[in-house]
Formats: sequence, C-alpha cells, structure tokens
Amino acid sequence: MNSKKMVFWILLLVVAGLLWAVQRQHVPATKMMYSQFVEQLDADKVKDAVISVSEAGANPVAYTLRDGTPAETMLPRNYGDLLSTMQQQMVNVEIRDASAEWKRLLGNASPFLLLLALWFFMLTRLRAAQGS
Repeated sequence: MNSKKMVFWILLLVVAGLLWAVQRQHVPATKMMYSQFVEQLDADKVKDAVISVSEAGANPVAYTLRDGTPAETMLPRNYGDLLSTMQQQMVNVEIRDASAEWKRLLGNASPFLLLLALWFFMLTRLRAAQGS
C-alpha cells in the first residue's frame, strides 16, 4: 500500500475516533414542561439560563440546574415576571436573538464545509490525474 494512502486512512480513523468521543460526551438536555421550570426556579434549583428570543411567540430556553443537569423548555411571549424571579434567585441569564441562529450554525459547520471542499478538490484532481 502506498504510504500516502496509509497516512490518509490513519488520519481518517483518528478523526472518526475523535468525532465519536466528542459525541459520547454530549449529554442531551431533558425536555421539561413550563410548570416544572417554574417549580425548579421557585425551589432555587436553576443555575443559569439561555433564552432565545423569537418573533414567533414562544421562546426556547436552555437551562442548567445547580446539580449540573441540562434541561430545556419553552417560555411564553411575556415572561417579564419570570425574568424578575430569575434575577431574585441570582440565576445567570443570557438572552440571545433567535434570528441569529443560522449564523451560529454556519460558523459551527464551517470547518466541516471546508474539509468537504478540500475533499472535493482532491477528488477532482485525482480523477484528472488518472484521466491523463
């Protein structure tokens, strides 16, 4: 086997192993009802929250409990009273614009897209070299 091919396959296996390891470490967030979120907030169990404000009405919120458990729920459009309760409970709150999610997604996907473009370029070069 050609040494370049061997290096390519070893590199591919290492990248696949790293992707598998990262995917295994991700803990999926538990879906909670709004009432459960309010109960946890009243019991001072919520550590931090990230609210994505959208024009659609309901606002998704991803939050972490004080024991480290991730969870998510939906907040109603008018959540001002709930926000003041979060401030009283000293919950770290981050408010994001939901319309900017596609930019974040594109930013996170850019390394993969760059690798895909490089792979396509190398594949076309290889085919051109074999054709001549």
